[in-house]
Amino acid sequence: TTETAETETATEEQSEVIPVKFEELQAVNPDVYAWITVPGTDIDYPILQHASDNSYYLMHNIDGSYGYPGCIYTENMNSKDFTDNNTVIYGHNMKNGSMFGTLKQYKLQETIDKSPYFWVITPKEAYKYKIFAMYVANVDGDTYTLIKGPGKETIEYGESMKAKSLINTGDYQFKQTDKIVTLSTCTGDSATRFVVQGVRIEPD
Repeated sequence: TTETAETETATEEQSEVIPVKFEELQAVNPDVYAWITVPGTDIDYPILQHASDNSYYLMHNIDGSYGYPGCIYTENMNSKDFTDNNTVIYGHNMKNGSMFGTLKQYKLQETIDKSPYFWVITPKEAYKYKIFAMYVANVDGDTYTLIKGPGKETIEYGESMKAKSLINTGDYQFKQTDKIVTLSTCTGDSATRFVVQGVRIEPD
């Protein structure tokens, strides 16, 4: 029927835009709700969120087994639709390069020059983020401020974080409505984390 044909066409169009098979991933673990890919690194993983235990995926894998490498995840203070003004995504800095083990490549100017963007994909949207900062943050520092609504606080936060950047990321004028994603991984020092931050832009 025409209705069936339209539905099939819509599904085909969505599969072209959303290259992640979320139904298959959620059949393994329903906590999967998004995917992150960072060109220029080996970061290409599902993002999970546990309903009640924010540290669960530090030591649990996607199949529920206990131990490393854990999963890429967000805490439940962040919404799952990436509408928060700052969404923090965590992952282990694994020695074998898995999880966020290659995030440290952004300590090099050549990495940001070649790969200045990363993507977050949900079942409905693919969001592109321009990287604007990378630096070592204190675990209890202002980097982890969760801004829930648009306002001048978003501009002030973005400018403050950009000023911390270890390397040049180019110009960007922050807006009150900006959506920022903070990628956070361990450094070997329990008091600090290495972070890479991006701000959502319109896909090309």
